[in-house]
Amino acid sequence: LVGSEMCIRDRYYALDRLSKREREIIIMRYGLFGVEPLTQKEVADKMGISQSYISRLEKRIIEKMRQDIEQLVKIA
Repeated sequence: LVGSEMCIRDRYYALDRLSKREREIIIMRYGLFGVEPLTQKEVADKMGISQSYISRLEKRIIEKMRQDIEQLVKIA
């Protein structure tokens, strides 16, 4: 796979490796799968946690996804 097909596959792979909670945060924050994107404050309110915690989680999740995609690219 090349170009956009590879990017799409990589993103699905990375999303699939997240926990349910991590996946929900990313989907809400970035408006994936037709969901309206929400601010960190809105996500925090929906999940009953602080905005600063959402910020920390989001950074950790994105790093985790980046590492998973890099690993996938090395294998391919």
